[in-house]
Amino acid sequence: MTKLTKILAFTAASAALAGSAAAQMDYHGFKPETVDALNERLEAPITLEQLEVLAPHRDIEVCGGASSVGMLAPEGWDARVATANPVGGDVVMPYPKGALAPAYPPLFEALGVEGACQTIFSVDADGKTEEIMANCSLPQFAVAATEALETLEFDPADGEDTAETADILLPMNFCLEDPQPESGG
Repeated sequence: MTKLTKILAFTAASAALAGSAAAQMDYHGFKPETVDALNERLEAPITLEQLEVLAPHRDIEVCGGASSVGMLAPEGWDARVATANPVGGDVVMPYPKGALAPAYPPLFEALGVEGACQTIFSVDADGKTEEIMANCSLPQFAVAATEALETLEFDPADGEDTAETADILLPMNFCLEDPQPESGG
């Protein structure tokens, strides 16, 4: 009896481990409990196909990770970026009146999805942004980057009469901080 009990226990444990491994694969590396909890609150649940698309966007290179992601360039991006003025380059840049604070897409933050973006925008004589374009790894990050730039205003650079500047190239990445280890008491 003891031998049969051990065999049955081992078989049950093996089946449980195989089941959890299969469940992990179905979630494409995302924590099943996180996805399930989000799906209970979302009007349109996250599909396995969506998780498959999002999976490579965790721990991305621009945020210090190892995962390489592609960008989704909008129409006209290549022509405009060819003549853009990178921040830190030779063109004197106007000063932002406030902090650039893009809103992290909440669903992506909960899932641990990171984003890489490059933005191009111009500043008019009144210091308002215009002609904003965002080349990002996921469309939701492009929306967040664009919305952040739409509200940003600028003052002229020192010695300049106007804030007007054409085609400023600014990277804007969405990186999650590593959780801090809990300190023992």
